[in-house]
Amino acid sequence: SFGGQLPGPADTGPLTLGGRSIGEGGLPRPVYNVQDEGKVVVTITVNPAGQVIGTSINRQTNTVNPALRKAAEDAAKKAGFNTVSGLSNQTGTITYYLI
Repeated sequence: SFGGQLPGPADTGPLTLGGRSIGEGGLPRPVYNVQDEGKVVVTITVNPAGQVIGTSINRQTNTVNPALRKAAEDAAKKAGFNTVSGLSNQTGTITYYLI
């Protein structure tokens, strides 16, 4: 976890992306410098190569703070997943608990 003047800590909750595993290094953590907390659920679209090609804020998010939402979405965009064969993109979610 982070402390002091560094960005606040963030825990990652459930990751839902059927049959896919997160790439080397794990999920990127959101970076933010605001005194607020909340759960941000980011809906992600991942291509067969494992790249996140789309993100949006899921309605399960419980904070309206734009800094927290942006930090979570930016982190989700940097996530990488294992490669799969096939031509279809997959949709799932990443949950971040920002405290």
